[in-house]
Amino acid sequence: MIKKVNSKKAQISVDAVLAIMFLLIVSTMAYQNVYKTVENVKEVETVDRVNSIADTFENYALTSYSKNVRITVKLEPIGVKNYTIFYENKSISVNKIRTITFIPSENRVSVNTSQISDGLNDSTGRDLNKSIIIEYGSNEFYIQRNISINIE
Repeated sequence: MIKKVNSKKAQISVDAVLAIMFLLIVSTMAYQNVYKTVENVKEVETVDRVNSIADTFENYALTSYSKNVRITVKLEPIGVKNYTIFYENKSISVNKIRTITFIPSENRVSVNTSQISDGLNDSTGRDLNKSIIIEYGSNEFYIQRNISINIE
């Protein structure tokens, strides 16, 4: 004799497999969205940090000029990545802790660094006049800022 198979039991297992597959697809999509959001937050924090370095550099130059005082500042790399500050036709590579001094003069502010041999490049070939550029990492991105005082 041939036994009849109960079709209701087979339907339950197919429904369970489909439900599990649907949950896997939805959870994978949710994971990808969270992962992308976390990556974007990291990038935004880095850009914000570089922007704050530009603000700080400009503020120290303006304060030094307006108050006619020398200001000494320590610049540190951001995590394991370095950055380079370009101003006038010079640059400061911050790949380790750098100490720079803002010295006011008649119409401008001079920037001196204690590590002249390996930190300050006197001729970059750029003429930035009244602006600064900060390049992050290996040319990953840069921020350019127009400032109201000449920096040499």
